[in-house]
Amino acid sequence: MLKDPRLWAACAAFAVAACLIVPQVMAGRTPPAQAADVPEIDYVCRETREVFRLPAADGPQVNPRTGKASLVPAQFDPRTKSWRPGPPPDVRQRMRRAG
Repeated sequence: MLKDPRLWAACAAFAVAACLIVPQVMAGRTPPAQAADVPEIDYVCRETREVFRLPAADGPQVNPRTGKASLVPAQFDPRTKSWRPGPPPDVRQRMRRAG
């Protein structure tokens, strides 16, 4: 039975098919995001008006000085030359892509 050329031809065909199909079915997954991959944005405190540069995240961030969740994404206003609360990061991304 091991000397039958049809068996070896079938094994070779199976090996070629496996080499072509398996990488497509079991494609490599992208690695999870690292802390260094997250962009940093400016946050302004709603209470103290202090500006902090922290990694982008959803929702209000905790102010390192007061311990309260009062930091929101900041936007610089060139007219008044001050920082003010801006849009959330997801809205900011949509505005950046549209513009």
